[in-house]
Amino acid sequence: MSGDERCPTRFDFGVRLGLVFIVETACLSAIASAALLVYIGYSAAKIRRNAARKWTVTTHVHWYFLSLLVSELIQAIGGIINVKWIADAEVTQGGVCTAQGVLKQSGDVGVALAVLAIALHTFFTLVFRWRPDPASKLPLLVVSAIWIAIALIIGISFATHRHKVYYGDTQYWCWITSEYPVQRIVLEYLWMWITAFVNIALYIPMALAILYDATVAVNGWHVRIVKNPKTYRDDRRLEMRIAIKMLVYPAVYTITVLPIAICRFLGFDSQGCSRVPWPATVFADLIFASSGFFNVLLYTVTRPNLRPHRKTPERSTLMLTPHSDPGTASSTLSKRGGS
Repeated sequence: MSGDERCPTRFDFGVRLGLVFIVETACLSAIASAALLVYIGYSAAKIRRNAARKWTVTTHVHWYFLSLLVSELIQAIGGIINVKWIADAEVTQGGVCTAQGVLKQSGDVGVALAVLAIALHTFFTLVFRWRPDPASKLPLLVVSAIWIAIALIIGISFATHRHKVYYGDTQYWCWITSEYPVQRIVLEYLWMWITAFVNIALYIPMALAILYDATVAVNGWHVRIVKNPKTYRDDRRLEMRIAIKMLVYPAVYTITVLPIAICRFLGFDSQGCSRVPWPATVFADLIFASSGFFNVLLYTVTRPNLRPHRKTPERSTLMLTPHSDPGTASSTLSKRGGS
């Protein structure tokens, strides 16, 4: 633990400065995620029905993206709590420490599972021509399973370590203490690593599908790559453009999680002291803490329909964008004499 002589209890100026940068980045992600959630809530509840800017849940990805935003916000709040350790110049056990550990674990696992759901949805839609029914309950079941799993992880952890310091001082902030390495791996690291690995593994077939405009045909045990006919390629042109944009979300996760995963893998010796240089830890955590901001920025940049518009976009099973109702758009044009 941090009481060991190799792990100084008090933070020096360099450690506190690094934590300040991490808190600032977490604040940026928190503000961005909260602002987009507020916009989505306002758009869904207040904006006139069938208005051009109305945000509606019409594809599976909408649900996964909402879950991702909530997880990013929780993760960012966990990082903001570091402001207390900056003020105290040390990490202290107690309710705030426990809360940070819970928030960091919940956010990290939630983000990983939401990104995994988006990556798998994109993969099956793009490579296997899967056309999920927008009215299907599958995304609700997936999102429910994600949050039930998180609740079970936290609840069981508290129940089985009721009188022990499970969430505590991990030298620079609070998380699962070094006395529980198995729980660290199984209940958090594993999900982050699985998501990063799956993202990388799925990139190859998705990239080939986009590059060669082909899909995978499965007939029993026989799997073959089929070149899409010209008429089909014309119909899928919009969807291919959207798919390329959707690939950026798993890419951002992989880029932001790899540095922190490496640092945490090397992370702690038997005494709980970090073997990774503090500047490297700060850099990795800054990249990791910025994931919420990056995802919101990507949404804003790659979803032009977030801004006011009159034109009705084409629909796609991969779409993650507000849209207007075709009938309403046609009616509006008719009233204006087709202008």
